[in-house]
Amino acid sequence: MSRQPAPPWSPWSLVGLACSVGLCPVVTMLGVVFGILALRDTRGGRKRGRRVAIAAIIIGLIVTPTTTFALAWWNAMVREPMLQGPLDAIQAGQAGDIQAFLGGFTEKAGTGPQAVQFLQEMGDRFGTLVSIEQDMDREAVWSPVGWAISVPYVLKFTRESVPGVARFVILDSQEGKQDLVFRFAWVRIGETSPLAFPPGAGSEAGTQTGVQDAQ
Repeated sequence: MSRQPAPPWSPWSLVGLACSVGLCPVVTMLGVVFGILALRDTRGGRKRGRRVAIAAIIIGLIVTPTTTFALAWWNAMVREPMLQGPLDAIQAGQAGDIQAFLGGFTEKAGTGPQAVQFLQEMGDRFGTLVSIEQDMDREAVWSPVGWAISVPYVLKFTRESVPGVARFVILDSQEGKQDLVFRFAWVRIGETSPLAFPPGAGSEAGTQTGVQDAQ
């Protein structure tokens, strides 16, 4: 007596499992949808893959909210601050809120008097800051120590637009400790006699990002 051939695999179950282990919430949710389709496809033993379909649904239901939270967190804490640069901090400082300005930078960035002097000189030279955009003609440079990146920007003031650089610190590694920071270590504005906060900061990154060092 010949053996009955094994039923074919349900393609929905295999695709569902592959999608459920992805990093994009939309894709992982598709894994749940495909898993449900696979359950219908394997009903009555017509096709194989029922257990795989159940696994795809369970994994997708677990991974989807996890990846959604992770992407939202990354967007709020890293992507958006890097895209807009220290815009909120500088605008708050120019509006008179020095503490909000300092809050946009690391604790070691500078002092209140240094912030006041920086904001005053920046206003005298360029006017009021309107917006900040990443400069796509220059490359960002990762720091060799810790997770920090010097990002090139174009700062648009009421008088003129000038190039600038700001270093965004994600993870600070010092004295054997690693601390999540998500703030700027410094900002450097202009090509000729560049203005920096804290004073003198960012000179080592000037030529790498296209902003010339005045020295």
